[in-house]
Amino acid sequence: MYSRRQLFGLTAAATAALTLPRRARAATAANRKFIFVYAQGGWDPTRVFADGFDHDGVDMELSAERASAGGIAYVDHADRPSVRAFFEAHHARAVVLNGVMVRSIAHEICTMISMTGTSSGVAPDWPAVIASRQGASLILPHLVLGGPSFPGDLGVGVARTGSNGQLEALLSGESLELNDLVLRALRRPSQQRVDQFVAGRAAARAGAAHNAAEARLTGDFQSAVEHMQALKDLQYEMDFSTSGDLESQLPVAIDALTRGVSRCVTLSGGTAGTWDTHAANDDLQSPLWESLFAGLLQLQARLEATEGDDGGTLADQTTVVVLSEMGRTPALNGFSGKDHWPFTSVLLFGDGLAGDRTVGSWDENWYGRPVDPASAEVDEAGQTLSAEAVGATLLALADIDPGAYVSGVEPLTGVLA
Repeated sequence: MYSRRQLFGLTAAATAALTLPRRARAATAANRKFIFVYAQGGWDPTRVFADGFDHDGVDMELSAERASAGGIAYVDHADRPSVRAFFEAHHARAVVLNGVMVRSIAHEICTMISMTGTSSGVAPDWPAVIASRQGASLILPHLVLGGPSFPGDLGVGVARTGSNGQLEALLSGESLELNDLVLRALRRPSQQRVDQFVAGRAAARAGAAHNAAEARLTGDFQSAVEHMQALKDLQYEMDFSTSGDLESQLPVAIDALTRGVSRCVTLSGGTAGTWDTHAANDDLQSPLWESLFAGLLQLQARLEATEGDDGGTLADQTTVVVLSEMGRTPALNGFSGKDHWPFTSVLLFGDGLAGDRTVGSWDENWYGRPVDPASAEVDEAGQTLSAEAVGATLLALADIDPGAYVSGVEPLTGVLA
């Protein structure tokens, strides 16, 4: 069920789709926008991305078949028509990375590695780093509607809407009603005076810093106060509430990018943990894949129907990253499930990519094979196709030097347009 504001946005998007020029206008790397879609729990790449039909150690799904769209090979199944529809429509702008190593089989560690390139727990994730480069000009540089988030020392630019609409409640004042104490919201004139006082104090502290560290801290606080006021004003124009599923998150994500509220948005590709199929792998994962790709089809349709910053569409300025924290074992266990596996796949599509290709493959042990970063071709003398290499590639797409955040790997320049 859509709200009135969401329905209005859909109508506007549909109208824009009829009137916008269809010539693609790619974003500059420094202004490129990003949407991360995270499938928490560990998906099974052999059900969509990874062809293991000729591999004796891989239990492929019954009735599954090889298929291809342009230069992308995938696994087709009658129960997942949205997978076929997506690749047939968008293979030219898509890149599949197979055999991506995450170095662990523990959910929390794999999640950190897949999003930050490290298991330290203190490093900021890729969207936080990317968004921070435009943080001063954005109200919510990285907006998290679902999925994991590791803000690290960049937390000033990261905001989570909350699974129960907490951000909306904070903006409207309804959060006061959730308190055990009886609290009353200030009337608007009084609230404006409080806001003015806080803004004045923040500016005064920022202007009287005694050292670089204090200047950074007070400067961040002043910026946060300014963004707070802008966000409070935005509540009358933008709806941040979702029901938690991918479909309901899409209008908010598109709105945030279009209005210049955010540069990066992270979405949940399913309820947390639902992809963790230690039993009944095929019965559980197949509908998850279908739902995910149905959502990706809707996402791309919305991006194509939304006007961008420079006369093109939002699709011409946005890169979408679809990933999970780990893969699953090539063989089924005794419960017809699959356990954790430290090699997985990642789907990229949208702006900035040399699409229509699959990168990487699997060896006889179902481990990922090395690739040459410059060509993105399999090369036994190349580098491991790791989560760090994926992160370095995303940073390069955002015009950020990967060396400042990951070491020992090169970005996959062979997949960049």
